[in-house]
Amino acid sequence: MIYAHETVKKALIKAQHKKCCFCERKIGIDGDVEHFRPKQAYQQAKGEPLQYTGYYWLAYEWDNLYLACTGCNQRHKQNLFPLQNPNDRVANHKQNIKQEQPLFIDCGKENPEDFIGFRGSEAYAIDGNLRGEVTIDALQLNSDDRAFPEDRLGYLKKLRTLYDLSKIDISQFQDPELARLAKEAQEQIDTAILDSAKFAAAARWAIRLGFQNLGK
Repeated sequence: MIYAHETVKKALIKAQHKKCCFCERKIGIDGDVEHFRPKQAYQQAKGEPLQYTGYYWLAYEWDNLYLACTGCNQRHKQNLFPLQNPNDRVANHKQNIKQEQPLFIDCGKENPEDFIGFRGSEAYAIDGNLRGEVTIDALQLNSDDRAFPEDRLGYLKKLRTLYDLSKIDISQFQDPELARLAKEAQEQIDTAILDSAKFAAAARWAIRLGFQNLGK
């Protein structure tokens, strides 16, 4: 498999519902094919020199490839791949990669919502877990510069309006139009929590918590 081939990117776009694997923004065809474990060189921490070689033997492995937005991939993750214990890092294909404990959440093999929750529009590490903290901080998932809080907040406020409408007890009103609107609102809420929806994790947390911490 040639990771840069158009067919690979198309397959990732389809598998990830046109979303960035890290930030859950809809990016359509504009994302990058991201190597979860960097193929050429790696960094344990930002600012450190690049270490060679990277995970060259995984360059063409499907389960090491994701679709990511250019912001997450090119500006923030880049060659960064921290491990809980850097001494466990493998150097070649002959070593057992399962000995590594990555600090980034692998969204293709793990559920990010086991590590990252949302208070309103802000992402946080559940129970202060290290992997959630590293993923949020390294990818700047709460950064105003990346407009994440603003974008999530605007989206969640729209969902809250739909949520309130869907909860109206229409049996008290003999109004077919109101019943139709309430039904459509519920359908949109149901769609918003699907994996295919943008900011689906934030939406699920918001609904679970009754849209707390959103302000007016």
